[in-house]
Amino acid sequence: MREQPTGEMLLQAARDALKNKVLPLLQGEAAADARREVLMVMNAVSIAQRELQTGSAPDVEERVSLEALAARSMIAPVGESALNIAQANRELSERIRQGVADPGTPAHTAVLAHLRAVGKSRLQASNPKMLKAGKP
Repeated sequence: MREQPTGEMLLQAARDALKNKVLPLLQGEAAADARREVLMVMNAVSIAQRELQTGSAPDVEERVSLEALAARSMIAPVGESALNIAQANRELSERIRQGVADPGTPAHTAVLAHLRAVGKSRLQASNPKMLKAGKP
């Protein structure tokens, strides 16, 4: 068992300190750039917290979805590493640009479902408010 505080707790403490102690000090036009940078760091900390909470599940789900596309001969087999997932995504992007998944093609529904699932997963980490707002 890890000792307390956990990484997630440390990130929350850092975010709270920035929000409650540093950000209020950055007022006025002269501090606008510093304020923007603090907000960017707070957002990065929030993303890191959400990624810690979800663990490797989003990567596993993306790999499984890419493997399903590979089974349909849309892309080459994926493999286990993150590098292979990135390569599979590059290959899928190229195939999409070639029109293989255009509306009316056999691959369209599967590729669209994959892209929506991956997009939703990435939004859950980077901007969950967008999903809660029901925006596309």
